[in-house]
Amino acid sequence: MSAPWKRIRRLPVAATAALLGLTLTAMSPTVAGAAGATPAPTPPALDVPAASAPPTPVPAPKTAPTPSAGNTCPDFEFIGARGSGEDNEYSASTRYTAKNPTFGMGGELNDVYQRVAQAAAQNGETVTPYGVPYPAVGIDVVSGETLATGDLSVYTKSVDLGAHAATAELERVSRACPNTGVIVGGYSQGAQAMVDAVLAATPNARAAVVAAVFFGNTYFDASDQADDYGSYDPDLDGYLVNSGLLPSSAIGANGPVGSDWAKAFGTAAIFDYCHNGDPICGLVDERSVGGKSYPVRDFAHIVSANGATNPNILTQHTAYSSAGDTANAAQQLKSLLGLPLGAPSAPTTAELTVAGTATVGTPTTLNAGGSLSDPADPILRYEWSVDAGTALAHTATTVRPRYTTSFDTPGAHRVTVTITTASGTTSSASETLQAVAAPVATPAQPTKVQGVPGDGAATLKWPEVSGADFYAVTDGTGKLLTAFTPLVPGQNPVSWTDTGLKNGSERTYRVYAVNGMGQSRASTVVKVTPHAASQRPVAPPVALPMPNTTLIDPELVWSLGLGLIVVVVGIAMFAAQPRSRRRRLR
Repeated sequence: MSAPWKRIRRLPVAATAALLGLTLTAMSPTVAGAAGATPAPTPPALDVPAASAPPTPVPAPKTAPTPSAGNTCPDFEFIGARGSGEDNEYSASTRYTAKNPTFGMGGELNDVYQRVAQAAAQNGETVTPYGVPYPAVGIDVVSGETLATGDLSVYTKSVDLGAHAATAELERVSRACPNTGVIVGGYSQGAQAMVDAVLAATPNARAAVVAAVFFGNTYFDASDQADDYGSYDPDLDGYLVNSGLLPSSAIGANGPVGSDWAKAFGTAAIFDYCHNGDPICGLVDERSVGGKSYPVRDFAHIVSANGATNPNILTQHTAYSSAGDTANAAQQLKSLLGLPLGAPSAPTTAELTVAGTATVGTPTTLNAGGSLSDPADPILRYEWSVDAGTALAHTATTVRPRYTTSFDTPGAHRVTVTITTASGTTSSASETLQAVAAPVATPAQPTKVQGVPGDGAATLKWPEVSGADFYAVTDGTGKLLTAFTPLVPGQNPVSWTDTGLKNGSERTYRVYAVNGMGQSRASTVVKVTPHAASQRPVAPPVALPMPNTTLIDPELVWSLGLGLIVVVVGIAMFAAQPRSRRRRLR
């Protein structure tokens, strides 16, 4: 059998630019909180109790489905991993069977697979599905505080099991069917598991991968323009990109690390979708202030992007199918693989993402990556118009969906992007952003910081600091533990919870307020000793002072006196009795 995918190579940046169309999806912190959703992915909730029992591995399918009569190897295999909590209401025996080979993929990946498989069938080609068997723990299992605090123990165990299963299948296919092209995909937690799987695979197995498609990826790198799709904020990366948790040890000393994970995919095309407001793929803003680097978890932006009155910050994380991203991804794959495109996946639609605020004189990147067009009619150019009709008006044209500019005056600025496709179809979108003056001084020192112990946790609370863009918390040695913006502007008091701690072991913290001018002086040291509910220290008995008075309770004196009289009279009466009488009384 020929291997049609062998001719595929990653397209040059200029060519890929002409092929696009995008959009994006949601999770919810209590600022204590988390990743994915039950019918949607939930990576974190980002903090998982360290004492939680590890998830139970689910059995892998006993046999792979046969692609077509007479063939043991398909033209393509689609390996898909569902997101956090997806389909977990079904038993593993139901989820992974030859009768339901796509069930373990979850809704997002199954939608992409079905569209690609139908197009392949029109070409007389076969695509075998493989749903990765793994727990895909949901947010309720992980905890609602994970996103804010970062304890990933249970979640990480689930991801490891998924990565191991996906790697094993990738290795099997590359050995048994060397001419089969492999498409890998994942949503949310499943995207992380699939990236880890490819990183851990052998070079031969990696070489079998022809394309990858991800939605709400914890490893989303906003700077990787060649691979990124969607309405993502160009300043925000995935939850784990700068966390140091990428499994570099699994790929050897010379393998890709940090945000360079895409290098492990070689020439395979990557379609990595992220929505503006999705805290799983677009939460961390890598900021540099005064020569120091702060991976800031921008919760304020997530809340703003999802709607200030919407309590669910996972809204955008769970919208990849409804927003058209899965349909667009299928079209991208069909175009890449030379399959019939069929009807357009969506009408040509421009979409523009801007930061809520920009600092005067500081470069700001605008993103039209959420704009959609069918690959059969690719977007050729993006025309940008800023402050049209004013003395500050300027325009620009780009072939990529991003444009970097700056604003010289504070206030509202109107930005419009117009996209033009190969057929001449156009669509426009506009947004308004606010430019604010740069700070002129560093924030004041955080004061009145309180430490509240919990079961395996420590919560810090302090009054809001005027002029602070974000807060940083370090341990007693000065190691940065977190940097974040509060959930909503003006949150007072500000709070942060450190979880996954050892009960009975004292922890030391300092808090800093930070803005563009620098970092404040450290707060006073705060010490907290976590303890379980049953171990809560019992307060020592309070030594009550004796009353300094000569007053005596008259009622007590009267009672004592009456009792004494009764005793004396009784003894006297007994003594007056004749001896013989006394003997009988005894």
